[in-house]
Amino acid sequence: MLVGQMWWKCVAVCLCVNACADVTGGAVELTWKLRPASGSKDIFVDCDAMIAGTNPVTQIRLDWQVGAETGFAAWRCTDYHGITSFDLPKGTALLSVRPICESGEALTSTYIAPAPEQRSVIVGNTISLGAVELIVQVTRCDVQPCICQ
Repeated sequence: MLVGQMWWKCVAVCLCVNACADVTGGAVELTWKLRPASGSKDIFVDCDAMIAGTNPVTQIRLDWQVGAETGFAAWRCTDYHGITSFDLPKGTALLSVRPICESGEALTSTYIAPAPEQRSVIVGNTISLGAVELIVQVTRCDVQPCICQ
């Protein structure tokens, strides 16, 4: 009986090691916060600011370009943290972040994202973008477009 249990444990460990060993590229990790544009009393706002004239930011999207290859990953905005799989190709990557609304792309006039960052992708390594702030328009929605309006 003990030999049978050990055999199954060896099989389980072998399967886990082989499943985890399938790393074909690099990964990216980031956290995010939404900061209101000027005119708001809050330092940060939630993904659903609950302000008249706005709708929730539903996702945060990370886009990448490595040479001619492009890709993206998206997470629920309320996760406030995301990490990709190890699938970014090796090379120099251009990384950018943007908010996504339930209805689709947020108008570029309703937010300010950090400038795209250039980073080296190494197979098996994770690039940390750290804390990313997206400045979103949530005030004076009657005279200008607001986030996810």
